[in-house]
Amino acid sequence: MKAEVRVVIIANGLFPSHRKALDLLHAADQLICCDGAADKLIAYGLSPHMIVGDMDSVSSEVAEKFASLMVSSDDQDSNDLTKAVNYCIEKGYPSVSILGATGLREDHSLGNISLMLEYYPRIEVKMLSDYGMFFLVHSGERVPSFVGEKISFFSMDNRVRVTSIGLKYPLNELQLSKWYTATLNEATADSFILKFDSTQALIVYRAW
Repeated sequence: MKAEVRVVIIANGLFPSHRKALDLLHAADQLICCDGAADKLIAYGLSPHMIVGDMDSVSSEVAEKFASLMVSSDDQDSNDLTKAVNYCIEKGYPSVSILGATGLREDHSLGNISLMLEYYPRIEVKMLSDYGMFFLVHSGERVPSFVGEKISFFSMDNRVRVTSIGLKYPLNELQLSKWYTATLNEATADSFILKFDSTQALIVYRAW
């Protein structure tokens, strides 16, 4: 059975320094940079396999050296991260890990996190920072965890009601009417389950 290609997108936010994020970076088979993130990756000591974006923030030196690896798009209806994810979808990659999508500008961070719902189900995404990881969970899905793991989750639909199994602060048909409603919980076992009345996934955050 052919092994799945490990694909990492590096966005032009805060470049990671946490071991888990850097281990993922070094284990990747494909490193795809969003525009100016190529400069950061090269400064770290690695080279991109592809550079995607509108090329408004990549340095002239990098643009010249890696010209053959650049996929330029001036589509103003999507940001560079979405262009990179769409590139991965076109290549047929089933999943991708995203680094550098948060930090520096909070408006970009919020926008990038919310876009995870736009990418699924065309591609499975997880988004890592130096402090934790965002990923998507569907109703009834058993999520591997450990006792004491810090968990928060969010819905873009404020009508969703959630019931939990395996969390320190149990939820019983709790309506996620505000973004902070289901934050700062903890796992009490080696997995947890969220049941909710929506076909749309919830965005879950686990802290390192």
